[in-house]
Formats: sequence, C-alpha cells, structure tokens
Amino acid sequence: MRRYWLLLLPLLLNPATRASGETEGDAAYRQAIHRRAERIVEPLEISDPQQRDRVVDLIAGQYYKLQEIHAVRDHLLEAAAEDKTAALDAYQRQVVTQHRTFCAQLLAELDPQRLEQVKDGMTYGVVPHTYNAYSQLLPDLTEEQKRFIRFNLLEAREYAMDAGSAEEKHALFGKYKGRINNYLSQAGYDLKQAEHDLAERTKKKASHDEDQN
Repeated sequence: MRRYWLLLLPLLLNPATRASGETEGDAAYRQAIHRRAERIVEPLEISDPQQRDRVVDLIAGQYYKLQEIHAVRDHLLEAAAEDKTAALDAYQRQVVTQHRTFCAQLLAELDPQRLEQVKDGMTYGVVPHTYNAYSQLLPDLTEEQKRFIRFNLLEAREYAMDAGSAEEKHALFGKYKGRINNYLSQAGYDLKQAEHDLAERTKKKASHDEDQN
C-alpha cells in the first residue's frame, strides 16, 4: 500500500493527468499569488527587469505548486481510509523535493542575502521580528543562546515556507517559539519577569524622551 501512494502522488501532480481547463477560481488565485510575489520581490530592488520578472515568476510558481501539492495531500488522506501514514510520507517527500528545487532556482538568480529576504517575505518577516523581540526582552543573552534562537527560527522558516496557509505558518513558528522558551527557562530566565522589566524600560525611555523634548 505504501508504494501505491508513492507512485500515485507524482501522477496526480503531473499536468498531463489534470483537467486542461482553468476555472475562474484558478485564474483569480494565479493573479493573487503573482501580486504577492511582486510585493516580496519589490524590496530586493533588482535593477534588471528581466531578472526581476524571473524571480517573481519563480515565487508565484512555488505558491501554485504548493497549492497543488496540498490539494493532492488532502485527496490522498481522504482516500486513504487506513494507511494515512503512507499518504503523508509521500506528500512530505514531494514537498521536500519541491522546496529544494525552488531554493536552488532562487539561488541561481539571487545572492544569499536576497534569498534570505525572499524567505522572510514568504513567512511575513517572523524570523527577524521574533529574533529582535528576544534580543530586546533578554539583552544579556549569551552568543550560544542567540545561536540557539536563530537556528530554531531559521528551521521553522524552512518549514513555514511550505505551509498552505498563514495559520499553518504561524502555528509552525509557535511550535519552535515554545521550544525556545523552554530552553531559555531551563537556562534560568524568567520570561514573565523579563516582559515586566522590558515594559518598565520602555516606559522610562518614553518618559526620558518626553523630558528631552
């Protein structure tokens, strides 16, 4: 049964096996993801318009391919009355392959810094925002602790890039933030107290700024 699902997944994803007609919903979705891709690419300030268009097309194409993969996953899970594990394994294998291909295609167009910007753009900037939040909350973090936080946020981002909705993306980051919080608690940090201290520091700074003005 497991081999059946592994063979079925790429077959269902093959354009030749899908209906040739595109619905109005498909066309609207393509337009929406193209606009989303353009918003992600705009901050990169790519001077070559042809290169810019290629990167936009790559990102939009990735969104569309992931949507297809998720749709097939849902179909397989519905059809797999008993062996859902095999269906999920086949789905995950397809996602990993597509993720690697997409990142390699982007790296052929962009330098590593811009690639990072694309990944952040596809995940709502959660990595830099959350890392900065931890840095402000706990200004005395050691370099080892900072590396642990960065590693977990970056790993979460790789998975979140492939998620099918904003809710799934944020849920993945939430899982890794929980791991980070547990690590920090075991290291002796009182996160609730740290939040209180940060609020006090912010209040004092605001008061100081008002006095200066």
